[in-house]
Amino acid sequence: YDASKPDPRPTETKLKDEYLTCEVCKHTFDFNKYAPHQLPCGDTACLDCLRQFAGRKGKAEEMHCPVCDRLTAVPGNHVCCFPPNAGTLKILEVFKLVEAYKKEFVPCIGCDEKGEARCLECQENYCDEHANFHSIVAATKHHTVVKFMDILAEPQKILRLMELSSVASTQLGPGAVCTTCNALCCLVCAITEHKGHSVKEIGDTMSTIHEKMRPVMKRVEQNTYNIKQNLKIAEDVDKEMNIMLQRCKRDLNISFMGVVRGSRDRQNELFADVNKVLNENVKHS
Repeated sequence: YDASKPDPRPTETKLKDEYLTCEVCKHTFDFNKYAPHQLPCGDTACLDCLRQFAGRKGKAEEMHCPVCDRLTAVPGNHVCCFPPNAGTLKILEVFKLVEAYKKEFVPCIGCDEKGEARCLECQENYCDEHANFHSIVAATKHHTVVKFMDILAEPQKILRLMELSSVASTQLGPGAVCTTCNALCCLVCAITEHKGHSVKEIGDTMSTIHEKMRPVMKRVEQNTYNIKQNLKIAEDVDKEMNIMLQRCKRDLNISFMGVVRGSRDRQNELFADVNKVLNENVKHS
């Protein structure tokens, strides 16, 4: 279509093209095969494209970005460890919720009433009453709560707001460990790409590691303490040895000087005796 003319595409199509479409394969993002992952260069591509560009089923140390062709390192040596694009996932989730809102019942998280709004920070749905309460409570009054009807009425405006909100939020990173593949992965890939594998959340894995390391660290601390004590003993022995060495030097020097003085005194006595004998001989002669 001609960009100078009004866009004839339906709003839903425009939203998908602008926010929810992979630039490489043009597939609509989802939470599985086409999950959006963000590369260090800032570009976003679906997981399927990343696997294809990396080769070897996504296992690689580095790869070229499918969008800008920039060479980048692959975290965890697997493309699924590239962090998901949190902003796109948030928009995708709300987009699906709006679709569900138009067709079926979306429950409020706080009661059995129909959800009419969503908090972009908490990512939870609320009825009108709970949405109002959420907006006045001190802990959540600064959160962004949008109504599904507003999204339907002004989708571009609301999604722009969500996009800006996502920029300020922390992006998702690797949140699980697949012990089968020996690789880090995000929570989305943990239930898709690594389905059936032995996968644990990083928090649980770290807790297990800490439990296993506790007795080791205790032994290390004990050994470190013993080494410090032995070092202190060695330092004390070294000081004592230095003191003894200085005393030996002093005593040896005193003894040596005594011997020298004694030798000189004896030498003088001998010279005196010799001179005495010589003088007596001279007198007799």
